Amino acid sequence: MSAVAGTAAAVQELDGDQRAALDACVVAALALSSSEGEAQGRMRLLMECHGRYVRSFGVLEQAPSYEVFARRLRGSRVADLLPGRPQGSVLGKLWLLDDDGMPSSALHRLAVEASEHGHQAPGIGADIRHLHSLLRAVGMLPVSTGLSRISGETVQHAVFRALRTAGFEAYTRGREAMVRTPVLTRRDLSRNPALVELGAYTGISPTRQFGGLWAACPMCRWTMRATYRPNGVVDVECEDERHSLLGARYRAEPAVEGWRLVPCGELRTVPELLPVEGYVALPYALWLWVTLPGLLEVELRDRLVALGAEVRLWPFGDAYDLHVTRPGWSRGRCQDLGRPVRAGPEAARGSRGVWRAVLRGA
Repeated sequence: MSAVAGTAAAVQELDGDQRAALDACVVAALALSSSEGEAQGRMRLLMECHGRYVRSFGVLEQAPSYEVFARRLRGSRVADLLPGRPQGSVLGKLWLLDDDGMPSSALHRLAVEASEHGHQAPGIGADIRHLHSLLRAVGMLPVSTGLSRISGETVQHAVFRALRTAGFEAYTRGREAMVRTPVLTRRDLSRNPALVELGAYTGISPTRQFGGLWAACPMCRWTMRATYRPNGVVDVECEDERHSLLGARYRAEPAVEGWRLVPCGELRTVPELLPVEGYVALPYALWLWVTLPGLLEVELRDRLVALGAEVRLWPFGDAYDLHVTRPGWSRGRCQDLGRPVRAGPEAARGSRGVWRAVLRGA
């Protein structure tokens, strides 16, 4: 598991003051790295964050001044920003902003998983507010509930339960669409009543567009993050660090026809630049907790179908992930997949060549 993927567990190990400090640092880093909204509003938010940050240090440890606080957000490891400087945490391997003040791959994830005030932050704040509205609409949050941290399990349960109300066929179709097509045209969305009723898709975030354009990650097909550099170039990179390391990162340069993408990694596939107008996307949290985990399940289904098997995704009310049927199959046949099947102890071969697979750690 990567350090970024371990943020939720690491936050649970912090005490109350450390969580409050982390919350303040995350929102301040988002405000510092964003150009969205008025400068006066961002400055007011930064001062509020510093006030919460100072209170988290109590009387036994002196908190840094605002100038030092703002400077340390750049290039400092997250653990070093917190009172008591927790040792042995994955937060000691992460930073919020690089030395140039650009956001890290961990920043948005911490805003969702570790921040009580992430809804105030520029950019990602709109995604978080949309998520809370969705959860209230499906009855998972009382109207009076404040905007606060929500776990991935809560989001998955709410979304999947809402999709099931339209019947299991609609549930499977809707869930697979959220995995395969985390970005849709408004016309395509209108053709899926279950997704329209759910209200999961929303406008493309300002943090993932530039010049009225956006680009999809070649691996997960979600909108890549767009970061403006001082020289006029825009870094375009998948929010998932694994996809970025595999090459889903580009440099957008001004060109005669508008913009062009130049690969910055080993992946030479260059995605098409598409207009923001007419498209809707899943918010960050649904991409993180629904799209990414579902990619392996859908890919495994496709590989098994190519081998001649009959496969059902999430059968029997999502009792498990894949129901695979092919008469005469033997256990050794699974080697044709080209990779081991990560199944738990529930995976078993029944009579008549029926396999049940419960994926672990996807």
